[in-house]
Amino acid sequence: MIKRIGNSSADNVPEPFSREEMERVLAQLLASPLFAKSRTMGSLLRFLAEHDLQLSGIPLTEHAIGIAVFRRDPAVYCTGDDPVVRVQVGRLRRKLTSHYATFGQQDPVHLSVPAGCYRLAYERLRPRGTVAHHRVLQIQPFTCITRDGDDFTRGLSEELSCRLFESLEQTQPRTNHVLMNVPQSSVKAPTRERAGCGSYSLEGSVRVEATRVRTSVRLIDVAQGRIRWSEQFDRNRPYGIATQEDLAESICRSLTGYFIRGSSDDS
Repeated sequence: MIKRIGNSSADNVPEPFSREEMERVLAQLLASPLFAKSRTMGSLLRFLAEHDLQLSGIPLTEHAIGIAVFRRDPAVYCTGDDPVVRVQVGRLRRKLTSHYATFGQQDPVHLSVPAGCYRLAYERLRPRGTVAHHRVLQIQPFTCITRDGDDFTRGLSEELSCRLFESLEQTQPRTNHVLMNVPQSSVKAPTRERAGCGSYSLEGSVRVEATRVRTSVRLIDVAQGRIRWSEQFDRNRPYGIATQEDLAESICRSLTGYFIRGSSDDS
C-alpha cells in the first residue's frame, strides 16, 4: 500500500491510491515545466512510484535505485564511491518543493521524498473525486501528408505546444487541464488501455502547397475512443514562421474555447 501523509484523522483515513489515480498524478506532475524536459527526474519519480504500487513491502535501497534507474553495473557499483542516487534524489526533493510552490499550488495530491529515506510520501489535499476531474492533454507530433513541409510541420507542433501551455496556465482552473508533449519516438495511437496516462490526445495533419497551407486538427477522448472536437485551418500564404505563428494562435484559441465551454457544461 502506498505510504500517505496528511491531515486526516483516525476516523477519516484516506483511501489508498490506485494505479489509475497514480498515473494521473504522475502525468500531471511530469507535464510541469520543472519536469517536462528532465528525463532523469521523470525516470526516478516513476520508479519510486512503481515500487510503492508493486513492492511496497520490500525495502528500497540506494543500491537498488542506482542499478534500476541509473544503470550502474551490479558487479562494480559501490554507493560509497558513486553518490549518483543521493545527488539525484536531492535534486528531486528540490524540484518537487519548487513545483508545489509555483505551478503545482492547486494540485490535489502532493508528492515528496522525506529526508533520510528513498520512499515517496503522498498527501491528498482534496477529496479523491477531485483528482479525476484534473485531465491531461497529450499533444501528439503533427504529421505532414505532402511531399514537402516536414520542417514546417515540426515547427508548427512546437509553436502550438508553447501557446497552449501559456493559454492553459492562464485559464486554470476553468479549463482544468495540464499539458503533456508526446515525443516523436513514442507516438502510438490512443487506446482505452492507455487512458490512465491522459484524458485527451490532440492530433493533427498538415498539407502544404507553394502558397497554401491546410491544417486538420482533432481532439480524441482517449478513454472513450472518439473524436470530441475537429477543425480545419486554411492559410492562403507561403508556409514559414509567420504562418506557423498564425495557425498556432488560431488552433490554440479555438481549442481553449472548447475546453472552457466543456468545463462550464460539466459544472
